[in-house]
Amino acid sequence: MPGEKNNTGVFYGWFAMLACFAVLLVQGGTMWTFGVFLKPMAQDLQWSRAQVSSGYTAFLIGYVISVVVTGRLSDRHSPGPILLVSAILTGLGFSLCSQVHTVHHLRVLLFIGGLGSGANWSVPTSTVQRWFFARERAGLALGITISGVGVGAFIFALLSDYLVSGRGWRDAYLTVGIIFFAVMAASSFVVKKAPGETGALPGGSNEALNRGRVQRQERRDALRSLSFAGITICNCIAAAAFQIIAAHLVPYATDIGIPSIASAAAIGLMGGFSIPGRIIGGHLSARISWQRILAFSHVGMGLFTLLLLVLQGTWMLYCYVLFYGFFHGSRVSAYLGILGDFFGMGSLGELIGITMAVGIFTAAFAPYLAGFLFDVTGSYRAVFTVMSIFLVGSGIIASILHKPDTA
Repeated sequence: MPGEKNNTGVFYGWFAMLACFAVLLVQGGTMWTFGVFLKPMAQDLQWSRAQVSSGYTAFLIGYVISVVVTGRLSDRHSPGPILLVSAILTGLGFSLCSQVHTVHHLRVLLFIGGLGSGANWSVPTSTVQRWFFARERAGLALGITISGVGVGAFIFALLSDYLVSGRGWRDAYLTVGIIFFAVMAASSFVVKKAPGETGALPGGSNEALNRGRVQRQERRDALRSLSFAGITICNCIAAAAFQIIAAHLVPYATDIGIPSIASAAAIGLMGGFSIPGRIIGGHLSARISWQRILAFSHVGMGLFTLLLLVLQGTWMLYCYVLFYGFFHGSRVSAYLGILGDFFGMGSLGELIGITMAVGIFTAAFAPYLAGFLFDVTGSYRAVFTVMSIFLVGSGIIASILHKPDTA
């Protein structure tokens, strides 16, 4: 069991943070690279974009189930074993996509990958906040941790495009699946529960019963509050927008003549540009409220989405991913931070899981609908317009939230 410090005298939370950062590298890979595979799979298997996108929808449904279950488990048990089981499911789901021959196979395997990937979000984000709770650099630690998603998006988008271009999408899926498993499995042996929570209390002890009652009351108070509903609505809109971009930005860019390597680099750079947004958002939380950061980020994403309607050339694409990526990164930091700030730490993992699950479930069909609209109209124009309007609207919602008195 880890204490406050290891035998080197260094606070163990920093080691836990680095391991959680590594887990979130995989999160960037699973969430940001599907668009690299979409067009090559559609062309090779002679499927429509809606059919291929339905596999990603299956992944998101599996993710929804996983993020709730693993979030709740992380409030009660050590995160290491949870991540190890998730590593097995993630690795199997993605690597076996190399053997896909029917749409049904793709959906089943990506659903399994989604069941594993849900832990990549709820477990590390809640674990790091507990390790650094009430510490001076808590916001910065959270920002650095979730920047792993942006780093992973950049690395895995470029790696996936390189593998798809050189060895085909089947070998690419096999390779990234193995890497996902290796990174998550190794990290699971480092990520531990924070001091004061490590070790199970006897199920019938007064302390265990009291802790359970407090957690249940905190959860009930949160779920009944208008503030939690507002945060969840904002997350639903942002999640839908993100899933559309993750699945369709690369195909859209190649459709208008931008080379595939530049398009894949763009989705990776969006993840990369989200890194300063995540870190700066966390750092500014000590001076600016999480709520204001959340509202500002949503409005920024909405306004810059309009740039896609007039996109011409690689330079404009990179301009878009620069600003959208930054605001997306600060939005993620603010979403996680506001949950801890408004509702406390007792049920944080489960609350993160619930908001993420509702958001992803709402967004699960967004890539499919975007693909369907493209198949019907031959354009993404309506998709990007509606996306922009909803993002700006969600920023307005975030600006009028109120911290519950019970927090």
